[in-house]
Amino acid sequence: MRFSGVHPIDEAHRAAFIILNLTVFLFWATSKLIKQNTIPAMVIVILSAYGLKLFNGPIYPSILIVSLFVFWLLDREIPFKKMVILSNILGIFLFPTFVYSLFKNVYANDGVVKTSSASLEKISIKQQPSIIHIVLDGYGSSEILNNLYGHNNQSFRDELTRRGFQVFSDVTTPFNQTLFTMASVMSGGYIALPNKRDDPQHYRYRLGETITNGPAHQILRSNGYNYTYTKSGYAYVDFDNATELKPNGQLLTGLEARLLRYRTDLIANIHNEQLRSALKPENIQNLAPPFYYYQHLLAPHPPFTISRDGTSIETPAVYLSDGSHYIKGSKEKQKNYIKGYREKALYVEKALLKQLIQIPNDKPLIILIHGDHGPGAHMHQESSSLSCLPERMTTFFAVYTNVESIKSGFAKYENTEFNIVNTYREIFSAISEQTFPPLPSESRFIEWSAPSQATEITQDMLNSGC
Repeated sequence: MRFSGVHPIDEAHRAAFIILNLTVFLFWATSKLIKQNTIPAMVIVILSAYGLKLFNGPIYPSILIVSLFVFWLLDREIPFKKMVILSNILGIFLFPTFVYSLFKNVYANDGVVKTSSASLEKISIKQQPSIIHIVLDGYGSSEILNNLYGHNNQSFRDELTRRGFQVFSDVTTPFNQTLFTMASVMSGGYIALPNKRDDPQHYRYRLGETITNGPAHQILRSNGYNYTYTKSGYAYVDFDNATELKPNGQLLTGLEARLLRYRTDLIANIHNEQLRSALKPENIQNLAPPFYYYQHLLAPHPPFTISRDGTSIETPAVYLSDGSHYIKGSKEKQKNYIKGYREKALYVEKALLKQLIQIPNDKPLIILIHGDHGPGAHMHQESSSLSCLPERMTTFFAVYTNVESIKSGFAKYENTEFNIVNTYREIFSAISEQTFPPLPSESRFIEWSAPSQATEITQDMLNSGC
């Protein structure tokens, strides 16, 4: 449950199967070696589980010690067979409680999240241009990257323009968090915030469902689109009923690598390979139109495990922690963030241009490239006042299309403000009889631990320095 949403549920099934077999083997081995001497057998099994990091947190060693002591006292007075019966009876009561919690919090699906503004409606479309939707997670505006990160992306922008992309200069994001932003993009409306009674984690599951099955996808699927996506390493954005392009040759899953925490290199290698695999040029070749291809890259978002030339960087910081979750008040970590971010940005820009070297433009096509929010070296996850708001709330957007009605629809934003919530409103307005007027630009900063708490970001806040 702790990692659900970040890792897909099938990885949990596989990990549980491996752990179950390992536990059964340990019980069998200790029973053979130690016979009826139950205390040493229990010590070996518990210590083995603890060594495998199946237990976590400071309270567990105390629980284990107390449990061993109580078991030892009971074993002196009560025959072992009776203890087994007592344990089984206790398990009958405990197991349903665990299963109920698991199904309620992980397997239950309450559907998509509603919007607080007008959203997209089911429509029939006149044209069926294929769509390549690429998200650069955490990619900031050119001004922020240059001023705060020392990264000039002008060559990247110029090359996209040369290839026919419309590159916008003033782009804002509706929220400071990935799930709220992308759920808004896929709804064509600003996602409603949870109320204080809602469990934040469960609400994030629903946001993930909105990203992969929201109004935009309901329209596209009902109009016969074929779905393909690349594995991102962030299961919230993984699609059901779609062709998944997986990295080759990975023996461990992301969840299994994370359970083996003393091998952070394994987590880094899996992340890097997923990134390299997603950026392969052949991914977007030979897709049957009309297709929808979604490529969510955890780049230049942390972890910073890859250099500008695509080689791996050794670092213990291999998790997705961003902003203050990563920095933790350390100026040194902030410097490392900026350095690692710049390296990863250089890599993904070069690799993306190589991937798009031959755009399959012989049929109607749209290519979207944008960030979901900006970077987080100066962002506090729980406070807008402690954050650099222009850094987090401005981002990047570029669009290519050979459909003139779509191109003219986006043209009005090239020299004015564009909020990415309007992305699919413009597309569907251009290719259907229905008109979805652009929504007024809004941005909200949500606290990570309490997403019901949001601060509205004004233009003056975005114009302020950091």
